[in-house]
Amino acid sequence: MLRVLLQLLRRDLKIFFRGYQSKLIDTLVLFITNIAVFGYLMPGEGLSSSYGSFLVVAAIGSFGLIEIVGKLGLFLSDLEGERSLSQVLIMPISSSFVLYYIAFFWALSSLLLAIVLFPCGKLLLWDQFDLYAISYGKFLLSFFLGNLFFGAFGLWLGSLIPSMSSLNTIWLRYIVPLWMFGAYFFSWSTAYHTHPWVGILLLCNPIVHIMESMRSSAFGAEGYLPFWPSIFAIVLFTGFCAYHGVCRLQKRLDCL
Repeated sequence: MLRVLLQLLRRDLKIFFRGYQSKLIDTLVLFITNIAVFGYLMPGEGLSSSYGSFLVVAAIGSFGLIEIVGKLGLFLSDLEGERSLSQVLIMPISSSFVLYYIAFFWALSSLLLAIVLFPCGKLLLWDQFDLYAISYGKFLLSFFLGNLFFGAFGLWLGSLIPSMSSLNTIWLRYIVPLWMFGAYFFSWSTAYHTHPWVGILLLCNPIVHIMESMRSSAFGAEGYLPFWPSIFAIVLFTGFCAYHGVCRLQKRLDCL
């Protein structure tokens, strides 16, 4: 099974790196414009001068969520068209292994693009983004697990969306609400102290735990959710999405 995994990984990485430069440019354009506005222009409207670094960590941590729509578009297009996935499913490995691998590779591809945003954020903000304050072990752990969640979440969404015609539903019904209420623009403590019941409800949003764990590892624990409980929550959400998504897709693809 390990040999098959390595073969699949080698094949997919080769395809991924063919378009890596173009994807990286698209990613950097979105990232730079976002940080330029919130790091240099919005402080003129009264935002804190440290808001740029606050948003850099959020942008790095949430990149995989934005990537989901594109990945699912290709996935659903394949299911409705060539069904090249069937060629992998007929290999002498379990269908669940193949589907878990897809979620893993989606996570890996997002990680390979998002990791470049870290030095880019430092170059954009320079003194505003203090690299010495970061707990790198915790930061990388939350970064990796966050992307792993996005891979599993994408697979779960793929099991819910019936066809390409419903692709826009993913963005409007799932991703936008999770993103807007996922502590991207604000910290969880801000939401809780403003409206306590809203803060409690937001604990059910996995994006909140990704944002809070990354920020607490980058800026210190004060003002953010405890790191390890957030990591535990991310693992639970990832496990649920992966398992439930694989079970639904096996039925949909008639793998059982």
